[in-house]
Amino acid sequence: YLVARCVYLLYFHPLARYPGPKLAALSEAWHNRNMTCGRGCFNVRELHHKHGDVVRLGPNRLSFATPQAYRDIYGHVKHGQDRFLKNKWYELDEPRIVRVRDPIAHAEQRRALSHAFSARALRDQESVIHRYVDLLMEQLARLGNGGEKPPFEAVSQGSNRWINLIIRYLQHSFYRRNAKKYGPFSSLYMQWSSSSELREASEEHRTLTSEKAKRRLELGDMGRVDFFSHLLKGGKLDERSIIGNTDTLIIAGSETTATTLCGLTWYLLSHPACLQKLTDEVRGAFQSLDEITGDSTATLPYLHGCIEEGLRMFPPVTIGLPRDCPGAVIDGRYIPKDTIVQCDPLTLHTSPRYWVDSEEYRPERWLGAGLEGDDKRAFQPFSTGPRACLGVNMAYMELRIALAKLMWTYDMEMASKIDNWYDACVDVGLWKKPDLMVKFHPRVVVQ
Repeated sequence: YLVARCVYLLYFHPLARYPGPKLAALSEAWHNRNMTCGRGCFNVRELHHKHGDVVRLGPNRLSFATPQAYRDIYGHVKHGQDRFLKNKWYELDEPRIVRVRDPIAHAEQRRALSHAFSARALRDQESVIHRYVDLLMEQLARLGNGGEKPPFEAVSQGSNRWINLIIRYLQHSFYRRNAKKYGPFSSLYMQWSSSSELREASEEHRTLTSEKAKRRLELGDMGRVDFFSHLLKGGKLDERSIIGNTDTLIIAGSETTATTLCGLTWYLLSHPACLQKLTDEVRGAFQSLDEITGDSTATLPYLHGCIEEGLRMFPPVTIGLPRDCPGAVIDGRYIPKDTIVQCDPLTLHTSPRYWVDSEEYRPERWLGAGLEGDDKRAFQPFSTGPRACLGVNMAYMELRIALAKLMWTYDMEMASKIDNWYDACVDVGLWKKPDLMVKFHPRVVVQ
């Protein structure tokens, strides 16, 4: 039987015509290992470079690498067409907007959260963003002056404990999702694959998140609007859903922005001409730090270009988001029902088919007409369609304010030579980043 099944999967299965690793065609074990090895997105990219637009990553799993495939899988469907639903891989712990598979339940949660990211809500939250960015600037100054130890551990040690827990929680969640595929052997898989350190960190993160959500629930209406106010409004979400969405807001609202800022810092320091041009633009536009706002920074084209190029080359979410194909045409190919399909952002973002100098940091590609030969349909850092990131506008505002204030306040240089910080990053769904040691020199204003 085993031999017959292997022959079927390799030569007669409906997906047998698509190239990829032989082991991937025979078992989900290849994909499970790739998801947890720390190099998953790089491996998928190499497979697409070798085999082309479509690669088989599992017996019933395909990865696509074209802009049209991305729209077909993740975009809005026409009336009467079946949707590409989230794969059961997402089902884990409390229900939340990024994990709920049912479109109706998702729409309800999205409505509850969408008001928190409206233009009016962003204006209300901007003062909070400024408060913490200004705190970062002050603490960098204290560190640079050799003064007192900053009270905020995330600056003095590169990360606070909870942020470290987030990355390990994500790593552990990958193992837990993989374990579901092994049925009665799932506990054995977890013991074999995941360390006790990851298990303890994951549990601590979940406990801290639950406690924070419950404390906020106890406070009720505090007289000011925050993200929780919108979750509580209408009373449509139960406590488990509120705790789940608290977890989503904590992770999506912190680690992704921090990752993008780290990537931007690396690329700017690795490209001194780009760093100088951005510094000149910011300092030429503002006479004081107080002039830097979400609206005022939106008018700076090179700042925008630097951020977009950072998101292209270092997308904060690394994995292809799995969907169940309803039996549909994807970029001209009919794909059978229940095939698991995905597009990896890093593969699309750095494909030489769609980008001139695809692995070069060139912010000018986002200025005016850009670079001839670029296909910006291949740029999807926040996904698209009904599941697109709700926080996209807030993310851009945070990045503009933080990067502009950093450029206005400090001159930067690498503290130690690193051949390629980017290559040392580990893929855990988001990026587990190595230390990036930077010297911040307060700017000298010449009268």
